[in-house]
Amino acid sequence: MKLRTLLVSSCSLIALSISAAVLAKPVPLPDPGIKGYSFPENKEKLMTWINAGNSNEIYLHGWGLWTSLTAPSGQNEYGLTNVPVYLTWLTPAEIAALPRLKATEKKVDLPAKRTFLLEKPRQLTHKVKGLEKAATAVKSSAASSSAAPLSIRDTNIVVTMGYDPAAQDFAYHNNLFSLKALQAFYNSGSGNIRSIPVFPNNAVTVKPTYKVITKANMLNGSIYVMPAWPGTPPVVTPEISANGFPETSWPGCVYIDTKNTGASTAKSVDKDCTAGANASNTYGLGDFVHYPVTKDNIAAFKVLVSGQEKLAVGDVIVLMAMHVTTREIDEWTWQTYFWTPDPASPPLPSSTAIGSARPAQLTGAAAHYAMSIGYQMVTPNQPAVGGQSVGGPVVAYNPYLEADFNAATFGAPPVNVGILAPGSQTPYMATVGIQTNCMTCHGNASINPSNPNPNTNALPYLTNFYVSREDQSFKGFLQLDFLWSIQGTAK
Repeated sequence: MKLRTLLVSSCSLIALSISAAVLAKPVPLPDPGIKGYSFPENKEKLMTWINAGNSNEIYLHGWGLWTSLTAPSGQNEYGLTNVPVYLTWLTPAEIAALPRLKATEKKVDLPAKRTFLLEKPRQLTHKVKGLEKAATAVKSSAASSSAAPLSIRDTNIVVTMGYDPAAQDFAYHNNLFSLKALQAFYNSGSGNIRSIPVFPNNAVTVKPTYKVITKANMLNGSIYVMPAWPGTPPVVTPEISANGFPETSWPGCVYIDTKNTGASTAKSVDKDCTAGANASNTYGLGDFVHYPVTKDNIAAFKVLVSGQEKLAVGDVIVLMAMHVTTREIDEWTWQTYFWTPDPASPPLPSSTAIGSARPAQLTGAAAHYAMSIGYQMVTPNQPAVGGQSVGGPVVAYNPYLEADFNAATFGAPPVNVGILAPGSQTPYMATVGIQTNCMTCHGNASINPSNPNPNTNALPYLTNFYVSREDQSFKGFLQLDFLWSIQGTAK
């Protein structure tokens, strides 16, 4: 792709013209000591696995990333001790707020005080119709001992973002969160296909997704109630097409005993949310990556969701899910993780095969999460440029982040979609969030930098089919190297 190569080269010159600053460096991915795993992995080796359908190697790579991300960092953040590696990384907003270097400066230090900012997922307002109800917090009062679990279960989520040191440094030096800089990248290109410079192969970005446990969503002052993901529905019903499959539609409940700071032996759910908490469906805080709110760290937390703004000592932040992507291949690797009651046998979009691939080095709370993974849009794999949307679907999504999406969320698929439903000759038309692929959707990450409105200056989200990097739909837009977080942060 000569055009893109030339544009990247010219953009790289812009990056090199900035003083060679050394940013204050959060913790990079450590080596978890897993045989057969390395990061960054050789691109050719990864592509061999992908093209040959070597799922075991791909699963191991995804689990290796998760093991590294959730490993203890050895440093303190937000008033918390020895936090996981991913929690040391800057958010896009923090990177954007770093002062630009002057000619005489060689280093930009991190802010002396950081805020653990939790907010509503931005994707709920990205050209979405009919999701305002899902995006609005459920207001509740403190539960009485007679309250029914279904009446107080918490269906809210909040998110943050994180760029690892390599992604942070690259985004900072290329000023990628500035609309003015993005406009310059667009202007320096030619033709219909224009792009920002591509990130280095060791770049990683993450989207941690949390629930906030408060007294208002507890039974008897200590039992937290939340919906239990039941797995991908077998059929897209008219109701799912119209409303998506948000947490409010999940039938069951899971309970967390906030007085139990350790792990539990539970593996099941309250399938219809009527049985109540018992030993089989009640989990300890030790089953989750979690962060307690104490008098010493409460000032570090800030929630920007109506009804949850005011945290109190004794509240707990629990990690429910996380998108993770790495630039090890041209179209990035895509893996996403979500908490599950029985991680050895998780429901779709994960699988028992994926669960059984967890390495021995993955221990503790981090081992209680399932993984969905997709290193290609369709199977057989297609080249980044000049391929066809044919073959079978590769579904990779997160229940906590995409299941809400209804059919009105997405742009129309290209005319040449020729994907067949698994095991049949029936055309597979993906229309809702539970039929999505991370690579397909993030491949459309784009911006019209002359339009300052983040709700209208980009291409729409996509579901699950192949799109060439030279597709004509990119005309008039700047490609953002698969990162929607740039479009959502740039000002």
